[in-house]
Amino acid sequence: YIVTMKPAACQFMVDELAQRGPASSSKLARHKYGYRVFQRLLEHLLPQQTEQLVEGLMTECVTLSMHRFGTYVMQHVLEYCTDAQHKRVIAALIPQIAKLSMNNDACMVLDAALVKGDSESQDLLAQAIVESDGAIGAMAHTRRGHVAVLSLLELIGGDLLEAAKRQLAEQGGSLRKNRFGRIVLNFVQLHCGDIVVGVVGGA
Repeated sequence: YIVTMKPAACQFMVDELAQRGPASSSKLARHKYGYRVFQRLLEHLLPQQTEQLVEGLMTECVTLSMHRFGTYVMQHVLEYCTDAQHKRVIAALIPQIAKLSMNNDACMVLDAALVKGDSESQDLLAQAIVESDGAIGAMAHTRRGHVAVLSLLELIGGDLLEAAKRQLAEQGGSLRKNRFGRIVLNFVQLHCGDIVVGVVGGA
């Protein structure tokens, strides 16, 4: 229904959710079917229509990012929300990098944040990940986390890139034994200027 109608025709859905209070947004984002409805609303409605719905998620950015369904809504939020809300999401994620980097679902949100939005927010998040002890290594070992590490490596340069490479080199032995870790190590070898200690053949 949402994808076939004009945005104005779907306003009643937004109004009904708004009448149920701010908690209705997070409940919908966590629901095993409702999160898909939330995604479609973000995709097809105008930003001014969904702004209030997204506002209801702002205090739960971290917990929703780590939720099996909420993660998909938060990824969409980063793509479709207002610039001001985007910055607030990034600001909420940065202090929790250590926790988020250990969660597979949250790593998808981190990846979305690294590839969407303004360069300032991307740079702040990238720096926070590199400076969070153990975050890059933890992410590089997982199916969804290693994708975020690849996005990070494509984004950064200079001293930040060197710091990231050192962290990966320090975990070279463990990463070589891990399917996703090998992908990251080989990416560094091919695209980041020199060879990380312990790089082996492809995955």
